[in-house]
Parts: sequence; structure tokens; C-alpha cells
Amino acid sequence: MRSKYTYDESGVTFFYYALTVLSLVVAPATVYMLFGKKNSDAGAKPKTPKVRARIPKKKSATPNLKLGLILAGWALIFLLSYKVKTTEVMEAKMWDPYEILGIDNGEKEETITRAYRKLSLKWHPDKVGKDLKEKAGEMMAEINRAHKTLTNAEARENYEKYGNPDGMQTQSMGIALPKLLVEAHTSPFVLALYGLVFGFIMPFYVGRWWYNPTRYQKDHILNPTMSTFFKNIREHISQRNLIELLTAASEFAEDDLKYRPADEAALKALVEKIRRVSQIYANDMFSAPKKFTGKDVWKANILLHAHFFRVKIDDGELADQQQQVVMTALTLVHRGLLQISTTHNWYTCSTLLMNISQMLVQGVYCYDAPLIQLPGITWENQPKIFKEKNLYSNHQLMRMTAGEQRKALSLLNDKQFEEAIQVAKTIPRLEIARVLLTVVGDKAITPASIVTLIVKVRIANAPNKIVPRGKGVAVADIEDISDEDTAAIENFVADFGKREKETKQTPPEAYCPYFAGRKDSQWWLSFANYQSGKLVVPPVRISDLVSERVVVLQFQAPPQKETYRFHLSIKSDSYIGNDVMQEVQMTVVDRSTLPSEPAIVDDISEPEEDSIAAQMAQLRGQQAGARRGDDESSDED
Repeated sequence: MRSKYTYDESGVTFFYYALTVLSLVVAPATVYMLFGKKNSDAGAKPKTPKVRARIPKKKSATPNLKLGLILAGWALIFLLSYKVKTTEVMEAKMWDPYEILGIDNGEKEETITRAYRKLSLKWHPDKVGKDLKEKAGEMMAEINRAHKTLTNAEARENYEKYGNPDGMQTQSMGIALPKLLVEAHTSPFVLALYGLVFGFIMPFYVGRWWYNPTRYQKDHILNPTMSTFFKNIREHISQRNLIELLTAASEFAEDDLKYRPADEAALKALVEKIRRVSQIYANDMFSAPKKFTGKDVWKANILLHAHFFRVKIDDGELADQQQQVVMTALTLVHRGLLQISTTHNWYTCSTLLMNISQMLVQGVYCYDAPLIQLPGITWENQPKIFKEKNLYSNHQLMRMTAGEQRKALSLLNDKQFEEAIQVAKTIPRLEIARVLLTVVGDKAITPASIVTLIVKVRIANAPNKIVPRGKGVAVADIEDISDEDTAAIENFVADFGKREKETKQTPPEAYCPYFAGRKDSQWWLSFANYQSGKLVVPPVRISDLVSERVVVLQFQAPPQKETYRFHLSIKSDSYIGNDVMQEVQMTVVDRSTLPSEPAIVDDISEPEEDSIAAQMAQLRGQQAGARRGDDESSDED
């Protein structure tokens, strides 16, 4: 059967095709716009006052354009749906001679002839009125054709094989495209459209989609950046060299942050200000990096040190770039450098990186007095307060009476003093409530055993002292459990995972006026070997500490019997001067010191003498005795 292809002249099938394709594009786009990834700027909007803030970006026209395109797509969908509903579809009808003659399939020739004659009398042109002559002629033609098909052997065979008395016919197949698209005068435009879509637009977006993910690692850090970090970071590295390595990241060479010759004059003036401040207050002259000498590295280094020394930048665009550099640097420290350092179990290097995180959030230089985090405390008056009042930290300030506080901060006016005290009250004061090293189920730590470290920390000045303990779970406080109560410790560790999921809380926002974005107060818990200076386990990020928190870690005990000293440190990622440290000792003893396992009591009683079991046992005993006697006699023989 030959096929003949025809294009859609009326547009009916094309409407179905266009409606399907458009729905497949518009519906997912609408779902993504409504429920997809939201812009986190609103949720991350800081609530604490800011000295420095980023320049609000002009609203992009892209979201409005996307919304307009989606609305236009839905309008087109409704229009096409209306056209589909109202357009009459001409369905192809199979020609059936039996139906025309009004008889059933397989009737005999006499019945066919009788039906033919009856219909001929009814529809003969001479038997009808003038108004039905045209219709009667058409009907008689169909009746004659149906009669011939069913009475002629050849015609009937063709009908039964091909559905047509004339034999095999050409099959017509419709294409759901208007004929306009294939006409000669429109073909150049159609080819140009196809070339634009499939030759440029689609390769461009597919290439960009493929290229962008391959540039970044899973933590959204550029691959060249991680390569630079990995090649240059060392276990014993100074904090200054870590900052220089941080500024060598490829992120600072991107279009928004890279060095431009137009920035040269502003950067030179900024360098002079930084050098004056660093020489006076930090006893350390600011200078260019020695190992990384690129212009982009130098610019990032200047902007970071201007942030550390709180040097004001007059150029608005450069100040905005500085905040972008600071926020990018914080991400690189947390997800890049610190990840590499903890993978190598470098305790000192990891601690220095945590210090840099505090410097970035608070806008201070290393080893600054914690008091400088309070509003009204500056590089100029902080040395005077320390010299005259011997006041160095926030916690020291909060231990004073109200009168002593006012006297110690006499350099501040009343408004500045009230603001400083209010902020000092919100800065968390961390305490280690309990530290426990144990082998679950045992009363001693033996070589190569799995040791469980349980640490409970609390915020001493937390506004809310009530901590949720979990729904329907009987929770014991680790502070109330003694070191020797192995059963209670085992139950506590077993229930810990369930309680941890049920007690997640949102941490408070850190007070960081020199950091443009919102920063939640979080902590790192590190556990390091005192002798080797290595981390025993990777640092744990505590991201939900509101009032108190329990952390449970496990590690393998050393293989030698000895007393080991460890450093347990908890460092804030947002505040300086809030870190706590405690020395923990662990004694590894020989396995022989453990109590012996209790003997297994055999509860099976001896069978009674009258029972069948007793008689069988007695019989077996006699048989065994006889065999032993035979063996002994044979040996004697």
C-alpha cells in the first residue's frame, strides 16, 4: 500500500501538536518559578545593625521577562485549547457496502439483491421530488457500487483484502504542520530559524550548562582554587601566609573582583592608610605577598587587610567589592582551606584557619582584644581602656557591677555605653559542662578499643535555659550519669541519635557590624592529641547551639598502654575571645584488668530416675563402661 503525505491545511492537527509542545515547556517553567529554588537574600537579611553594607543591586529585568514569557505561554495555551475545542474535526469513515444496503455481513446474494431493489425504488431519481434529485443521484451511485461489490467476485475479493472494490489504493497520512512551513517562499526563513535554534541557541545553553558545573567542585569552589590551596598549604604555616594563600584564590580574578587599572590610585591610597594603622596598633607593617605576586592577589590582600584594620574605603564601588571579597573569603576558609587541613588532621593549621574566620566576621586583626567587638570601642580608645582600667575582654566586663562597667568605659558617652552593654550581654559565654571518655559497655579503656567521647556544652548567658529533650523519649542528662554507670551511658549513647534529630534549633544571629551579610553564631569542636599535635577526629561544626548541646564522637584508642593527654577546644566561628579549652586525660589499660566474664549457669536439671530419659542415660553409661572394659582388657592382653 502506497502512502501519501499531506500537510495540515485546516490547522486542526497542528493545534494539538503546538498545544502539547507548549504545555511541556510552560508547565515545568511555572512550577520551577513558584516552587523552585528561591532567592535567599530575603531569608538571609541581617537583623543586627551594620557599619558596612553592600550596595543594593539593581533589580534585574530577567525575572520580569521570565514572568512575561510564562504568562504569554499560558495565554497561548488557553487560545490553542479554545481552537482545539471549537474546530470541527473531520473523521475519516470507512466505506462499508453492507451498511449502505442495510444488511448484515455475510448475507446471501438473494438478500443482497432484494435490499438493492428496495433501495433503488426508494432513491431512483425518477421516484423523488426535484429538491432530492441531487441527493438521490449520489445515493444511487453508492447503492449501485455496493451491489456490484457484493455480487461481483473480483470486486468482493478486493474489498475483503484492501477495503476497496477497486483494489489497493494510496494511503493518505497527515502531518501536523501547516503547509505554509514547506512552501517555497517561506523555506529560507524556516531554515534560518532552524539554524538559529539548533545551531546556536541550543549549543550555547548546553555548553554553558556543561561548562559551569565542571569549573566548580561540589562546595562551589573553583577547581584551580582548590588546586592552589592543596599545593601550598602546609601543617606548620603562619597565619599571615594562610591569608596570602587565601587571596591567591581564582575567585578573586573573576570579572567582578579582578584588578582593573582604574583601581590603581584608590588602592595605593588605601595601602598607605593600612600601613599607618598596622604599624601603630598591630606592630606589624603591612606589605605585599612574597609568593603570590599577581595584581588580583594584591588587590584582594589590600581589601582584606582594610577590613581587618577597619580602614574606611571612600570609593563606593571598591567598598562594595571589599564586602564581596570578605564573604567569598569566608566561604573559601570554611569549605576549602579548612577542609584540606582537617583531612590531614592538622590541629595547629586548622586552629589558625578558625581564627581567620573570626577575623573575617568581626573585621579585626589577629590577637586583637575581644573588647573591640563592642560598639563604640575603636583602635584609638581600646588601648587606653586596657591601660587605665585593665579591661581586655567582654566576659571580664560582664563580671563587673553596673557602676564598675560605667567607670571602666568612661571614654564612651551614655548612648555608646548602653549600646556596648546590650551587645556584650548577647555575646555568648560558652562553658564545657561535662566531658566523658568511655568504651560503651566496659569500665576501662583498652588498646585499640572504640572510645566514645561525650561532651556537653552550654551557653552560660543564654536567654532560654529550657532545652527540648525529644518527644516521648526519656532522656537522662549526661551530667547526672557517673563514669562507672556503664548501663546508663550505653542507654544514653543509644538514644542520642534520635534525640539529636528532634532537638534541632535555629542559632542566634552573630553581632558583626563590619560583615555585610547575615552570620549565624556557630562553633567548632576539636579534639587533638597533645603529644602529636594531630586531630583525633575531624572538627565538628555545631550549628544549632542555642542554650546547651551534647556532642558524641567515636575514635579508636591507641594500641599502647599509656596515659594520653588531649586538647578539647571549642572555638566560635564568629566571635574572638569566646573560645574554651580543656585538657582531657585518657588512660589505656591492659585487657586483663577488665573483670572476667560471668560464668554461664546451666539451668538444665538431671532427669528423674523413673523417667525414660534417665533409663536411656543409664543404659548408655553401661554400654560405655562395657566398651571401656573391653578396651582395657584387650590392652592388657
